[in-house]
Amino acid sequence: MQISKIDSKISQNKPLDGSKNEIKIKNEIYKNSELDFFRSLFAPFTSRVYLVGGCVRDAFLGREIYDYDIEVYDIEPLKFNELMASIGASGVGKSYFIYKYKNYDIGLPRSESKTGNSHKDFAVSYINDPKMASLRRDFTINAMMMNIFNGEILDFYGGKQDLANKTLRYIDSEKFKEDPLRVLRGVQFSSRLDFSIADETLVLMKSLSLEHLSRDRINTELIKFFRAKYLEKGAYYLFELGLFKEIFGMQISMDDGFLSDLKSVREFVDDERLFLYLLFGKFELDANEILEKMRLPKSYFSILKQPYFKDMPIDKELMQIALNIPIKSWLGAYNKERIERAKKLGIYEVKFDAKVDVAEILSAGFKNEEIAKEIKRRQELEISKYLSERKPRKD
Repeated sequence: MQISKIDSKISQNKPLDGSKNEIKIKNEIYKNSELDFFRSLFAPFTSRVYLVGGCVRDAFLGREIYDYDIEVYDIEPLKFNELMASIGASGVGKSYFIYKYKNYDIGLPRSESKTGNSHKDFAVSYINDPKMASLRRDFTINAMMMNIFNGEILDFYGGKQDLANKTLRYIDSEKFKEDPLRVLRGVQFSSRLDFSIADETLVLMKSLSLEHLSRDRINTELIKFFRAKYLEKGAYYLFELGLFKEIFGMQISMDDGFLSDLKSVREFVDDERLFLYLLFGKFELDANEILEKMRLPKSYFSILKQPYFKDMPIDKELMQIALNIPIKSWLGAYNKERIERAKKLGIYEVKFDAKVDVAEILSAGFKNEEIAKEIKRRQELEISKYLSERKPRKD
């Protein structure tokens, strides 16, 4: 399936009205009392203090912002360190000039140059030029800056236009190649924001290998993708980039049915395990083996207990699932027909109580594995009885 076909079926956000949006964003700055704190802190020393990165992007998109990044210009590093100490901010990697204070990362502008294969192998230097400092960002939409004093927007690389076009585009090809993790960042951004990746950026991403990335860094970006709304967008780019083998250890061909399923499922199931559940089921993969190799959090292993049905399960199969969980908690409840069927059976909100008396089974003399078999047999009888009683009688 071509991405253009996917796009045509996805509801599009309204284009950004640049001037009105900037005025609105500027007004929002002054409603943030925490920024008043930073304005008072830095005003005696500089007039160039900027919100940078994702928080500016999300402000333009009208998305909720949880974390803020601030860059402070025209201030000596020693004075900056003194100010951070005065407010009790904690330093994170002093060579990177970064401090944490509440949900803010506060730092001095810097440039980065790769010196090795590890993500820590970078030479970092102080640089007081915002355009040059922005070169270290991954995509144009993440390189915009907003002055906390006057609301001025700095956009050196066309981020606003790319936001309006819903496009991910690299800033500098050489800088982009210095950290291959940006390939996965592109995938998760496309899935979270419903953005397309520019052709030249996709070509560049295809030239990069993930082999030197740690599994922890890979999983951090994958989990953001797993939680995203537009799973089909990210899956399409995983196919395009040939990353299924590298990430999941399995070679998988592009499948239109898989992308179509992903497009519809988020309406019904908001669960970060859903992508893997569908992937494992659709392609009949060894879920346990893949999860072990990926070293994902243990919570993902609960997928192993969730049965997958390619087609609509019959009533008896839905009842069997409901012995353990209500159908609303089942990852397979990703379409209207399954949900409606479960509601009619009375097992969507609650589990099915088969009323099996375990004490009676034990007193009857069943031992070891026989106990589980007898419990299952009695549960099946209760399911059959329940379904039989629900059938309309013929006069």
